[in-house]
Amino acid sequence: MKANIRRSKNKIETITDTQGQKLYKDTEIENVLVDHFKNLFTKQDTHNIKETVQIVEGRISQDMHQELSKIFTKEEVFQAIKDMKSLAAPGPDGLPALFYHNYWEIIGEDVTNMALDILNNNSDPSHLNSTYICLIPKTNNPSTPSDFRPISLCNVSLKIVTKTLANRIKDMLPEVISPNQSAFIKGRLITDNTIIASEIFHYLAHSKRKNGYVGIKTDMAKAYDRVEWDFLEATLTSMGFPKSMVSTIMNCVRTVKFSILINGHPSQEFYPQRGLRQGDPLSPYLFIICADVLSGLITKAQQDKLIHGVMICHEAPEISHLFFADDSLVFCRANTKEVSTIQNIIQIYQNASGQLVNFSKSEMVFSKGVSNQIQRDISNILPMKILNQFSKYLGMPVALGRSKKQIFNFIQEKIWKKLKGWKEKHLSFAGRGTLIKAVAQAIPTYLMSSFLLPKGVCDQLEKMICNFWWGSSTDHRKIHWIKWSTVCKHKMEGGIGFRDLRAFNEALLAKQGWRLITQPDSLVAKILKAKYYPKGEFLKASHKQQMSYTWKSILQASWVIKRGSYWTIGSGQGINIWEDNWIQQKGNPTSTISKPNNCGLIKVKELMDDNYNDWNVTIINQIFNPYEAHMIQQIPILDKTQSDILTWDGTRDGHYSVKSGYQAIMEWAKNSDNNNATSSNSSMEIWKVLWKLNVPPKHSHFIWRCLSNAIPVKGKLFKKGIRCDPLCPRCLNHVETIQHVFLECDWAKKVWFASPLTLNLNSNQLTEFYDWFNYMIINTDKECMEKIVAITYEIWNTRNLLVFQNKDLPPQEISANALKRLHEFKSFEEQRTPIQKPSHKSCRNNTSWSPPLRGCLKANVDAHLSSDGRWLSGLVLRREDGSAVGSATRMHKGSGEAVLGEALALNDAMEWVAKFINHQVVLETDSQTIVKAIKGRMRIRKDWGWIVQRSIIFLEENPNADIRWVPRSANRVAHEMAKWAEIEPNSEWINCVPTCIWPFIQKDKYFVAPD
Repeated sequence: MKANIRRSKNKIETITDTQGQKLYKDTEIENVLVDHFKNLFTKQDTHNIKETVQIVEGRISQDMHQELSKIFTKEEVFQAIKDMKSLAAPGPDGLPALFYHNYWEIIGEDVTNMALDILNNNSDPSHLNSTYICLIPKTNNPSTPSDFRPISLCNVSLKIVTKTLANRIKDMLPEVISPNQSAFIKGRLITDNTIIASEIFHYLAHSKRKNGYVGIKTDMAKAYDRVEWDFLEATLTSMGFPKSMVSTIMNCVRTVKFSILINGHPSQEFYPQRGLRQGDPLSPYLFIICADVLSGLITKAQQDKLIHGVMICHEAPEISHLFFADDSLVFCRANTKEVSTIQNIIQIYQNASGQLVNFSKSEMVFSKGVSNQIQRDISNILPMKILNQFSKYLGMPVALGRSKKQIFNFIQEKIWKKLKGWKEKHLSFAGRGTLIKAVAQAIPTYLMSSFLLPKGVCDQLEKMICNFWWGSSTDHRKIHWIKWSTVCKHKMEGGIGFRDLRAFNEALLAKQGWRLITQPDSLVAKILKAKYYPKGEFLKASHKQQMSYTWKSILQASWVIKRGSYWTIGSGQGINIWEDNWIQQKGNPTSTISKPNNCGLIKVKELMDDNYNDWNVTIINQIFNPYEAHMIQQIPILDKTQSDILTWDGTRDGHYSVKSGYQAIMEWAKNSDNNNATSSNSSMEIWKVLWKLNVPPKHSHFIWRCLSNAIPVKGKLFKKGIRCDPLCPRCLNHVETIQHVFLECDWAKKVWFASPLTLNLNSNQLTEFYDWFNYMIINTDKECMEKIVAITYEIWNTRNLLVFQNKDLPPQEISANALKRLHEFKSFEEQRTPIQKPSHKSCRNNTSWSPPLRGCLKANVDAHLSSDGRWLSGLVLRREDGSAVGSATRMHKGSGEAVLGEALALNDAMEWVAKFINHQVVLETDSQTIVKAIKGRMRIRKDWGWIVQRSIIFLEENPNADIRWVPRSANRVAHEMAKWAEIEPNSEWINCVPTCIWPFIQKDKYFVAPD
């Protein structure tokens, strides 16, 4: 139904041609659209391409060139298809990525060979390169071809090729693309631009400089569609991309043929001569590479002092431009000389690239003090609108006055429009919940990532969402049966899991603060540090006069990072003993200690042994009480040559995430609320079981309302002051309560007894519905609980049929109807095609240990936590026949997470096998987390992260070595060795193992199939 409505809404009934005449016939509409896009994609004359692209010459370093020139592998092709969304729109062949995911084992080899032939042998991809153009309306009532945005629907087979190219290119771009561009670059965000822009406009609004500035926001007309292919090829070549890669890219770009989808039917085909397809995975990266030519031209003018960007303070970087894809914001001094330079640069770029500035949609603003005459002179050079201030930049308000609530009203209006259009009467609670989470609560996320919304705005948004949830409207208010704070709790704590907007806002802003700490070399970090904490650190920054609202917002959320993070110790040079959080206790990363009198020690480094990676026990015992001394000595010192690292406690890798930040804020709020007792295990179990049942979502939501005492039975309505008869409509003898409707009424008892469950509900059983449901969970299985849920829902439906339509059904039909609907739901679920990602087919059963290849060695390693809280390592090195080359045990101070113990064991193994490195050595561990981090070259901020980095370096320096994951069952010998380390720690055995380990060695020898 929804698809039909959308199709009807988007149908092109008429089109206006270039003569202003309205056309209605299908053939006429097709001709107009095809002619328009043929013209748009037709090559135009360009000038001075070679000279223009010299500005980006040599951006690709020799190391990058070497990496880009490597032969493409089947693993890269596999990763490309794995990364694609399963149900994204397919191309002309009609095959979505889901087809490739589900049948990769059958078609994978052929598809991989096809892709590698194009990537490595520069084969012609034209047979894959047919593309539909889907027309997306840019306005509510599109009337001309320019009112549509052309989105390309490429064949997935072609997208596999371009996605593989994109995956290889994108890792190089942070070093290649100017820091003034933030789109599609790893480590950069759109909010980098909006925060910088906000700071600049805040500065300009308060600046009293005589030399004013102008901010120019340009609109590039059809930016993707106008990229000239010769310019693209010249740019890639000038940057230094390998010739073979440039040739492959241009083959994929130049061999395309288009067909426009008009009301669901493809038009005649035509061949474009320029443009990048919006919908091709490679296009965004090619576009920002081209745009960097313009960035380079502006930067060169700035370096030559032909223009001057804005410096918001003395030490801040000078900002002359900010780019995000095709959105450009340029700054210079407000005089005709500099503006003429900008105009000249734009003209040079347009002539070479094919881009065209749409001056009618471009705008500019001036800082205070720029006279009207100068503004008029500048507008004669750049004929665009002059505004007092930009209302928005990249969808974000940049000029904020005193009334923040008034400025942020637009977000309320946006959400209200969505809520009004959903027709909540036709949606179940489950449907409303899905829409609230996916849309209503997602809309303000972008805004909240840069601004702390006023409490009144958050309250108003939550009120709107709450009204929608309970079915209220402007003319009819429904009862809100449960407090909104309870509804916002996690599902495992009795809520629905809606977000607390204020807490989520703070979690998003804390992410910005975390990026300032962890990416100090980013452009946004340099600017904010220069202005607000030039000689200090972000976490110690304080409020100042004339702060922008963006900075106030980020600073106000810094408490989240302070409370939820701790220092992982490296050299100890940067950690203050008494002020910083470095003694991590479980669940309390913010543990600090009091400074004793007459103690001159300041840095953690002063507590370390000068000669070893260990603590100075004598000093520690002198200064700290026994408990503190013990806690300190449990902290491992892994490498004093490394810098100290701020670590977020709430994630496995130590990096802050918005999800973990939000969870932490909610947990802290719960713990600080004395009236909010922690949920018991039995309470959590009932919610855990409920949400895991395989029943229709509206059934589980209904039971949640029953368990939360939020069903509008007559007894509750009467207490609320609603004029109604509080008695049960069936028996007319008792007040209608939740437990009466489902458990106590004679009619309900007959339903339960007549069902296949044959439940006999007598007065001795639990009568509160919550207690009864919990009792049934404990004493029945999952399948039985699903039937109970279905029957409960049907009892309520039948009750409503009686109350509102005066119709009734016999008890024996109730369970039959309920179980029939449950069966239909399960059958439908089973028939749905599972959306699964392709996986490499395992070539052997690796549940048992397998020997190495002939002439190679294999080291198995595992960790074990001793009874006194120390990490023990067990190592065994074996030949291809299963015999032992040697074995060893190690002991380490400190406990910590299990992954740290596994990492220490792996580190011991790397040191121990170093003397055998002339052989090919495979190291096996049963820690999937560590192997995944090593293979993915992840930056881990926790203590075990240093061992991951060592492992990466170890593999780079020793090409004969490899580190792999195996299940625990294939690592049994190492596991037993780690346990034996408690008896004989720090010991080695040559050509043998301890006697108690021998039976396990013998058992593994039975498995002779090599790797």
